[in-house]
Amino acid sequence: MGTWDDVSYYEDEANQAEFIEETLKNISEDGVRNYLGAYGDAVDDRIQSCMKEARMLVSAAFYPSAIVMAVTAIELTVRFLLLRPLMQAAFLSEDWANLFTQRIASGQGSSDRQILPSILAFHGVNLQDIKLSDGRRLWNEITETVYPARNLIVHRGEPASQDDAILAIQCAEQLRKAVVEPYAKKLGFTLETTKCWQRTKTMFSGAVYNPRSPFTDKSSLPLAPEIKRDRGADVALRPSAPT
Repeated sequence: MGTWDDVSYYEDEANQAEFIEETLKNISEDGVRNYLGAYGDAVDDRIQSCMKEARMLVSAAFYPSAIVMAVTAIELTVRFLLLRPLMQAAFLSEDWANLFTQRIASGQGSSDRQILPSILAFHGVNLQDIKLSDGRRLWNEITETVYPARNLIVHRGEPASQDDAILAIQCAEQLRKAVVEPYAKKLGFTLETTKCWQRTKTMFSGAVYNPRSPFTDKSSLPLAPEIKRDRGADVALRPSAPT
């Protein structure tokens, strides 16, 4: 362990809950908003591409491959639309979002499965109460059924059924609809109107963010934009260039 706050230190489950609680106290909604406004569209492009491919693979009866693509969409959502914005808003590097994403996906312990619900609950989103259309709990299905199925496919070449693939796709869709979209609305984004993250538009005000991609942006520093908003007009929010 290099320093007292090295990532490896917090891999110890005994320290994880305390670290998350302390981290959440430092999260600014402005920081989350700045991240999503700049990076959200690039992330959405990849998620939509994965979902389109997953649906095509189901239609062609390639069910294991469809599950892999649907879970990739879930992981992109968790990492780049939920965890990483919150981590960077708390002035933590991408390493933290990577660590938490990996631990959630592995689901080796019950504490790992509680990472995202714990973080979102702090922001008024009760992930544990969100259900699929058939009444099954969304997060339970993702962590206890869909993730393990993907892992078995990737590491053991396990077969999968049409129902398995459809469940994975439904989980990805519901995660977006019931978690990401309501949280985006709470932050002031108008996805239903503008169809994008980089531009918000209401009756009285608007905002435009300079689009960037987390897949090509080499900076691990949090965005530090100069924020300007004018009533009745769209005003560019220009993130400072990485140093």
